[in-house]
Amino acid sequence: SGAVLGLTGIALLSLSGGTEQIAAADTSATLTGVILGLLAAFTYALYSWAARRLMQRNIPSRAAMGGIFGIGGLLLMPVLALYGAPFLDSWQNAAVGIYMACVPMFMGYVCFGYALARIPASTATTITLLEPVIAAVLAAIIVGEQLTTAGWAGVVLIFTCLVCITLPARRKAQAVNVAIVKPDQC
Repeated sequence: SGAVLGLTGIALLSLSGGTEQIAAADTSATLTGVILGLLAAFTYALYSWAARRLMQRNIPSRAAMGGIFGIGGLLLMPVLALYGAPFLDSWQNAAVGIYMACVPMFMGYVCFGYALARIPASTATTITLLEPVIAAVLAAIIVGEQLTTAGWAGVVLIFTCLVCITLPARRKAQAVNVAIVKPDQC
């Protein structure tokens, strides 16, 4: 039920841009965007699963994350060669790209790797549902975008999803800790 809440929340948040924006969008471009979004979701899940598996085999989280990102970076080199001209056109563009890679992405994935070393990949990946919520709220606050009632309902559903998913895991961890402590006390 938590996953359904999360998916519904993401759908509401995604569609909260208004029907006039959706109607104006080219159908083929929308379909391409949906397909690429699903591909990105699949590869993100694959990356999370692979990183967690490496960490379960006693490979330190830094090494696992570094190896996966290194391979990913190499795989992206053809994309940079084909489409990276605007990125390389000016120092300002390159500086923005370097900042985005070094500050929010690097720090975010260091934290994600830290989490993957301690909690299941499914839980860590679910927690990343906060990313579009934070992006939408920042867009509303900083850029002045309007978040519709459906968008706010999506935010509430995403938070509810996170509560539904993280509370049972927390209770389970507490039960394990209690079970471990009791035999020692005898």
